[in-house]
Amino acid sequence: MDGKRLVVACLFASLLFVANAQASPAKHQLLDLLYDQAGLERQLVWIHDSMTLQEQTYPIPEPVLDTVNQVVKIRYSPDFFRASMKVTLDEALSVGELDRLIDWFGSPLGKEILRLEAEANDPVNQAQMEAYIREKLSAEQPRNSRITLIEALMEALDAVELSTELAASASVGAQRILREVMPAGAEQPMRPAQVLKAQEKLYIRKDMLERMRNVFLYTYRTLPDSDLKRYLKFARERAMQNFQRGQIQAISRML
Repeated sequence: MDGKRLVVACLFASLLFVANAQASPAKHQLLDLLYDQAGLERQLVWIHDSMTLQEQTYPIPEPVLDTVNQVVKIRYSPDFFRASMKVTLDEALSVGELDRLIDWFGSPLGKEILRLEAEANDPVNQAQMEAYIREKLSAEQPRNSRITLIEALMEALDAVELSTELAASASVGAQRILREVMPAGAEQPMRPAQVLKAQEKLYIRKDMLERMRNVFLYTYRTLPDSDLKRYLKFARERAMQNFQRGQIQAISRML
């Protein structure tokens, strides 16, 4: 564990060095503001939940399971996640685009959308969302124009790709950490991470479109069409497009 801690510490230090070397102090402040304002750390919570092994799910000795989960916490710490995301977003976004994103997320509609997304992603509300999808959406689909609007927003935000990247990266990352902790139990060498991730993404993507459509219908269920159209218009702007692509690339690099 000491060796792993040292590796993670060195990696984090190198990320900070790269970030400091690339971004000006003023841009650093904008990146920090956007990170906090957009609630990007919610993705880290999802990564931790996805990569943490449960004793009742995996037939693994408890000490090994505890070690894997400890490595996940150390390797994907809040500071590491923030630094990693900032390095990639620094590459992806100009100062003008950062200003535009901050203005949007600070607007009344931007704040409302962030609130709805945070509420939908809160584990406390998971059962409520599943019940809504299972009962309400199965019994009565929204009108076609609403579904078309939701699907256009999903496409503009590249929601399927971002969610697929999150799920596949978390799966491959957990497999890699388990191999590191249990090298003696690995009879065959692990295939390259990119090969494994490509296979995982093919499997995950099959059901992701329908899943994300239902999640979006639930998340924005109280938002009128007029506000959804305003959100869609912003989602198609270059600033938001680069922001979404930057998040996907950052997560891919980290995991």
